Amino acid sequence: MVHLEDEFRQVLISSTYFSPPESLQASLHDSIALPARSFSFSSFPNLEALSISSFTATTDDSRTHCSGFTRDFVSMEKVHLYLIDPEVSILLKEIAELIILAGYAPNLCRVYSETRHNTLMQCLYLLGVRSEHAAATAEDGCSMQPDSHKVKLWIQGLKIFIGTVLPEERHACSHIFGGNSMVEQDCFTRATRGCAKQLFVVGSEIAQIENQGYKNVPLILEMYQEVSKLQPSLQDQLFVDADDMMSQEASMLLGKLGKAALGLLLDFLSLQFKYDLDEKSALDGNILSLTQFVMGFTKVFAESNGLLNLILPLEEEEKAEGATERTAMSPWERYALRLLSHLQIKIVEKSEFYKDKRLRYIFLMNNTMYMLEHSHPSVLRMPSRDNQIREKLVLLVEEYATAYLRATWFPALLHLNNVIWTKAVTKLKKGLKNFNLVFEEISKVQKTWKVPNPQLRQHMRIIILNQVVGAYRPYIARHYNYSFLQKYMKYSAEDIENIVLDLFEG
Repeated sequence: MVHLEDEFRQVLISSTYFSPPESLQASLHDSIALPARSFSFSSFPNLEALSISSFTATTDDSRTHCSGFTRDFVSMEKVHLYLIDPEVSILLKEIAELIILAGYAPNLCRVYSETRHNTLMQCLYLLGVRSEHAAATAEDGCSMQPDSHKVKLWIQGLKIFIGTVLPEERHACSHIFGGNSMVEQDCFTRATRGCAKQLFVVGSEIAQIENQGYKNVPLILEMYQEVSKLQPSLQDQLFVDADDMMSQEASMLLGKLGKAALGLLLDFLSLQFKYDLDEKSALDGNILSLTQFVMGFTKVFAESNGLLNLILPLEEEEKAEGATERTAMSPWERYALRLLSHLQIKIVEKSEFYKDKRLRYIFLMNNTMYMLEHSHPSVLRMPSRDNQIREKLVLLVEEYATAYLRATWFPALLHLNNVIWTKAVTKLKKGLKNFNLVFEEISKVQKTWKVPNPQLRQHMRIIILNQVVGAYRPYIARHYNYSFLQKYMKYSAEDIENIVLDLFEG
């Protein structure tokens, strides 16, 4: 019987390419030393659904300091090497039948579970699913990967391990021990349960990492989504009932991931970022880095609005009976509207850095227009009925544009208005001369200002032309008979039009 057990063990080991490590440290060292190719599902036609768009091929820049190989993402060919060869499983079945018939089923379960547990744990390490403690024992002083990188590795490991490795392991157990359902279940459970627990442990470590960047919110949400999606399958394969310890750990992991995502989202809502604006960093009134940052992440968050509705808390009034239509909004809708409102307040605060109120209005107009561009209901995944924020932004853009015209061009036109109703030559000369000076100052300074939105830029030029040329041309025509006019008239109406059409290019 000892000989049969040893033969079973050796055949089981030989059915995989790599020998099970003697310890977790050896397993980690081996996985570090393995060259990892880019993700390829060519040898697994049925695994196309596991492809993750964000998982790109590794480059030389992603090499670690531990070895000469990249190990960011592994190929499915290498994962396949950890599965039991179907041809070898025929021999394993014959040996298993002899051992079970002899009454040594517990010994058989021990040999199988220990051998496969070590091999599957090595497969997990190859996939990059490693705990902080295990990583600390790695040789050659490997530095820890960035948090976002760890999350991607964990998602990759979860999808491949739960979606491919465990079903294949279940199929192998069914083939080898199919004559005895109790032995089959016992061998499979003992071989795989520790690996599933390792997945949960590493997932919990990621969820509890402090000072996570906001770029990790989509990844945390993807972790949450994948665990939710794979939990039923995992429970069917591993768990006896819903009260099973591993089932509870899976539910606890979901709770931790939800709490981590919620914490980052609420922190993001405060908009406390290190984006300072002053005259040295933004001289042209362009779009604030904060505006681009927040609107970019808002779009990313919106793509997971279904999950956010599960994670974000309901308002107290929404829980009460008789909720109004306003309070009937989903948690994501309310969060998005609140976030945009907070951003608008921040933009107004940042505008105070501009000493020139004309440029301040350009800045406010640009940033509000950027918010308007990126807050379409189809982008934020909000129903069209929630256009209140967009209507408010449109009014703000118009308000800032009007304020800019009043602060910039009305003083210039005032010099023309002062002389239209008088025939005093001295006042005509003075008014025209002052208009020229003001216009020169405006065109020289504001030519360097920026209105990046082409439609808004063209709209502003048209408004200015209507106001300025609309007043300047009648003024010239009214006083055309004065002999001194040619001497003091520095610009024709066409000159002013051409200069205005060059404004706001930056």
